Amino acid sequence: MAPRTVTRADLAAAARAALGSDRKIREVARLAGGTTKGVYRLALDDGTTVIAYLWEDSENYWPRAPNENDAAGPFSPGNGIGLFATARSRLASLGLRVPEVYLLDRDRAYYPADIAILEDFPGEDLLAFAERDPAAAEPTLGRLRAGLPGPRARQGELHRRGRDAPLADERGGRAGPRATMRRRGGRAGPQDR
Repeated sequence: MAPRTVTRADLAAAARAALGSDRKIREVARLAGGTTKGVYRLALDDGTTVIAYLWEDSENYWPRAPNENDAAGPFSPGNGIGLFATARSRLASLGLRVPEVYLLDRDRAYYPADIAILEDFPGEDLLAFAERDPAAAEPTLGRLRAGLPGPRARQGELHRRGRDAPLADERGGRAGPRATMRRRGGRAGPQDR
């Protein structure tokens, strides 16, 4: 199934919840690489950008698997907002710089599918950087290797934690990304990249 066209109007409520009402989406651009979720760069009217992840069926190019609900299965899908939140927390615990999450909404209050809006790291991705300058990329790759021993052995744990982990920082009024944004003046700017 081909993804539907996602517009500024479609994402306006989620962007408002994530970033406040003083910033508006100027442009929505679909990015390559999201085979199980939609990945979009939102250009805002103040010149900054954020990323939106959309977990909806029309964005998932993989067929349904017979082991779809087997969290411990090695071929079960590594997909979903809960697994994303768990994996992001794991990478942050290793001391890696991970994008700040501005909205994590699996209640579908702002969009008709699970959605995350997070900090954009524009520029070269890690794979391209490693291919271009292996020596410069090695410290980061080394920390990844050291911090993620036996990913296959831990996959079932990540799936279970991803499905069951409470997301206490999902939306306004709770501690988490929105509170962090308020302390920083309510917006992510170029200095945060």
